[in-house]
Amino acid sequence: MFKFDRKVKNRERKKKGPVWILIYLCLGGFIGTFIGGFIGGYSEKIQDMIVDLGDFIYLYAFEIYVSISLALLAITVVTSLIGRKKFLKSIAKDDEVYDEGLMSVGIGATSLTIIFNFLLLIPAIRTTMEGREGWKFITSLLLLLLIIVICALIQNKLIEDMKKGYPEKRGDVYDMSFKKDLIDSFDEREISHMHEAGYRAFEVASKLMIFLTIGLILLSVIIKINLGLIFSLLAIMATMNITYIYYCIKLENNRA
Repeated sequence: MFKFDRKVKNRERKKKGPVWILIYLCLGGFIGTFIGGFIGGYSEKIQDMIVDLGDFIYLYAFEIYVSISLALLAITVVTSLIGRKKFLKSIAKDDEVYDEGLMSVGIGATSLTIIFNFLLLIPAIRTTMEGREGWKFITSLLLLLLIIVICALIQNKLIEDMKKGYPEKRGDVYDMSFKKDLIDSFDEREISHMHEAGYRAFEVASKLMIFLTIGLILLSVIIKINLGLIFSLLAIMATMNITYIYYCIKLENNRA
């Protein structure tokens, strides 16, 4: 056991050494050179593919919006119904740990459905207004309103069902302070899980923004894109990191 621990420590020490840093730099340079050469050799084909994709989205923006929105809504409804059924059955059986996993997914799916609905609405509205297709414009807005109402009703129902298993939980979905009231009713275990999940989300979002920024920079070499997108991602990334550092310092000072 001692020998195994020593091997692990030696391996970790080697990974942190300057040799590994040099290897990572060389590997990054090789990958960057390969990607740059690939883009340079096929820049015209890539540009044509991007233009064709943009034309396709512009031509069928309304249809894409309706199809994806209804598909997400259907997934949310089915997931919520199955999750609610499992949770209530778990309560009825008086399980030691309630089966709430799928129901939690359903609650999260309602928010994601609304978010994607708003994102997809923008190109749909733009194309219908430019094409002077009034019925598509009205249909898009009505679909948005319908999805928001359905998701709000589903979310409220699932929260009320959750309170049946956890009577100490507080909060009303239709109240502006719902999230605050719900978090205030969490116990230490739930707060710990929330903080851990929040940190994981921060890590994933940071890495995603880095890859998106690099992708947009490479894409700007091929076609003309709005550099404001890149600066917006950088601003969000900087805000996240500054906020994270600020609260780390503040929490440490409060502990002292």
